[in-house]
Amino acid sequence: MSCKTESWREVFERARVIPPHSQTVRQSQEAHLTASHGFQILLNRVTGPHIQQTAEATSEIDRGVAYQLRVTLFDRNHLHFFGKTWKSSNQRMKSNHKIQFNEIMYLHTSLRVPAIVAVVEVVALSDRPDGSQQALGCGFSVLEMFAGRGEEHAGAVGDRRLILHHGTPRELLHPKFKGAVEYGGLLKAIDGAHVECVVKGPPSAGLHGAPAP
Repeated sequence: MSCKTESWREVFERARVIPPHSQTVRQSQEAHLTASHGFQILLNRVTGPHIQQTAEATSEIDRGVAYQLRVTLFDRNHLHFFGKTWKSSNQRMKSNHKIQFNEIMYLHTSLRVPAIVAVVEVVALSDRPDGSQQALGCGFSVLEMFAGRGEEHAGAVGDRRLILHHGTPRELLHPKFKGAVEYGGLLKAIDGAHVECVVKGPPSAGLHGAPAP
């Protein structure tokens, strides 16, 4: 252990990286789509009064709730999360029911196939009386990373407005979602809740964020 003040669990969580599904790796190799592609994802803000209501109704502590964004790569053909989950800083919800993040996430993957998406989750964080922290999922959305096949569709860039859905990303592990191209009819949207973000190509100087396979 590199630092005596860190617990084994903290070290494990920091170092854990889940590999991609072997069949997806093989598919990418056969299609010659294995050149690593980078993204800059600017996560601007989350909007939704019902997110706050859900967090306060379920949390043991209805005051001092902070919110965090978490992003994980997902293979929808094989119902498989992989890589390492990125976490934003903690932010408060303002009186206008908006949570301002304005954070850039740098991501790259060598699996440039349409089945690979990024799952964005909103999490409410609050402190319990015993000093531990409670994390409550308040909705999630799916960010399409690749619009199609081939170099011309290497990345779908531009402004995005991601509709948040009820539940947690674990919902996507249900067999009914296997191979699904559109999730709209399978998930229930949270009224008026969405994430605003911008997807760009890699910065010219190179990537400095946590990489994903």
